[in-house]
Amino acid sequence: MRLLVTRPEPEATRTAERLRALGHEPVLAPLLEARFLDPAPPGFRPAAILLTSGNGLRGLLRWPDFRAWLDIPVLAVGDRTATAAREAGFRDVRSADGDGEALASLAIATLDPAAGTLLYPAAVDRAGLWPDKLTATGFTISLVETYRMDPVAALPDPVADDLHQGRLDGVLLYSPRTAKTFVGLVARLDPQPPLDHLSIYALSANVASVLTFGSVLIADEPTDDALLARIPPGMGTSPSGVR
Repeated sequence: MRLLVTRPEPEATRTAERLRALGHEPVLAPLLEARFLDPAPPGFRPAAILLTSGNGLRGLLRWPDFRAWLDIPVLAVGDRTATAAREAGFRDVRSADGDGEALASLAIATLDPAAGTLLYPAAVDRAGLWPDKLTATGFTISLVETYRMDPVAALPDPVADDLHQGRLDGVLLYSPRTAKTFVGLVARLDPQPPLDHLSIYALSANVASVLTFGSVLIADEPTDDALLARIPPGMGTSPSGVR
């Protein structure tokens, strides 16, 4: 199948590699671009660090004294971010293997609210109310906005042409913001391309909620593995007739 990968880099390239290994043809068009803000580092030593994305980790690593924190527990939303934290030198890294709600549950199960403030290096635009779950159970969270995700101005011309010609079989969407960006950019195309044949692979019901076209398939859990498992094997001719 010929599939549009919309997530930001470097995750887009990693997903594309996995799709090729599964017999598909990925088309890369990251719809959001990270812009790091470089806020001042917090003036305290965190009891633990909460990471909901690789960009949160990258923002933290821009602080010059982060190496003094390598012994601090790091709780990551998923295995990919956890692996990146270990590669950066953090020694006590735990993966929630899920979403923000799973991360909050992991923190409640493994951390002591009395141990100190949790540091959350976050995006300017965030989804989910999971931090409220932590504060309701006695945790103190210091949220520091270390990056923002800026939407691209338009779909790349080759992707717009692929949509108009019906050369795409599906689209992978990993976040509500990306889904909203995709819907908005498609709405600007003139003439409007045919869209009902598309299979839309969404990481969660929240991601899928903004979609108004195509056949939407939602991952059984909010992980890359679960999303890719929703895609049929890459064998034979795709619905678009490209493969």
